[in-house]
Amino acid sequence: MNGVGGGKFITFEGGEGVGKSTQTRLLAQKLSDLNQKVQVTREPGGGEVGERIRKILKQSTGMDSLSEVLLIFAARRDHFVRLIQPWMKEGYFVICDRFYDSSLVYQGLLRGVPIADIMELKRMTVGDFEPDLTMILDLDVSASISRTKIRSSENDDYDKMDLQSHNTIRQGFRQTADIFSFRSVLINAEGSEKTVFYRVWKTFKKSLNVN
Repeated sequence: MNGVGGGKFITFEGGEGVGKSTQTRLLAQKLSDLNQKVQVTREPGGGEVGERIRKILKQSTGMDSLSEVLLIFAARRDHFVRLIQPWMKEGYFVICDRFYDSSLVYQGLLRGVPIADIMELKRMTVGDFEPDLTMILDLDVSASISRTKIRSSENDDYDKMDLQSHNTIRQGFRQTADIFSFRSVLINAEGSEKTVFYRVWKTFKKSLNVN
């Protein structure tokens, strides 16, 4: 596990339109209401360097997969060193919208970067650090595509994917849930925000032994 201070690192993963940002916000609000120390962040992004790289990735079309994954891990390294580690040392619950599982699925399974290379980049940038809990939101592909089409947030190449690509991503995250079963839980993302959060909160309490 992470071994960083007294904090906990929780990640949300999943394909496009599954509700990661919403559930991240709801979990942070719940913990804050319980007077817990919480920090919310995202990848790529988080700090100043990461947000600049995120902007490059969002505004660039047709970038080759290796360039993309190298930029993402550069952002991840800066994010980890300057924000995640210090927050955890101060005892925060750090809730992150995406982490390296997304690199395995998007740049690995979808875009063809060898998984071994991605894991080597992971070793170089964050070492053996792992989330304390990863909640993978799983949603029928047709529903996730519908949500993606109506949202007004940043659009990029991944928002324009075909059905096969969405299926590849969904199955990829299901695989990561199995591979990293020591920290990952697959959560049904069907239903209202409140319904999904009930499942998230139940999983959170059970996995981290929180009353």
